[in-house]
Amino acid sequence: MTYPWIHVISLLLYAAATFAIAVYYIPRARAEPDPGRRMARAAKAMKVYDPFSIAVLGVMIMSGAFALTSIKDALREKFFVVMGTMLFWKLLVTFALIIVASYLAFGLGNRLVGKVEIGEAPDAAWVASVLTRIQVVASLVLVLCSLIVWIAVSM
Repeated sequence: MTYPWIHVISLLLYAAATFAIAVYYIPRARAEPDPGRRMARAAKAMKVYDPFSIAVLGVMIMSGAFALTSIKDALREKFFVVMGTMLFWKLLVTFALIIVASYLAFGLGNRLVGKVEIGEAPDAAWVASVLTRIQVVASLVLVLCSLIVWIAVSM
């Protein structure tokens, strides 16, 4: 298997997991009438999503870097002429994705999971706020992934 395929497969896995969080798991958690069960259901999903998403995102970044190195070797001095502008935009959006994805996993997901694991009593307003932010940020992650794919196809 070559690096571009690993890159594409890791992107698909990452986007699918994020899509599942945004449109399935968090909406199901929000439907729970009891704040404690709502928080526990969301935390259960985020406990799986957080490490998986960070690992797959890492594979995606490293496989992209390895593939890019091969392309740079092939193009030599023409590399920046051929790919410079689009590569700049792809890397800029990728950097934004890393920041937003880290916030989703570490800033929101880990806090939610931590509160459930220590047995903290749920505050209904806080739970609602976190679930809304998870859903919005996951949607933003999907937009950024789509933008990265669009840029990559344009390259």
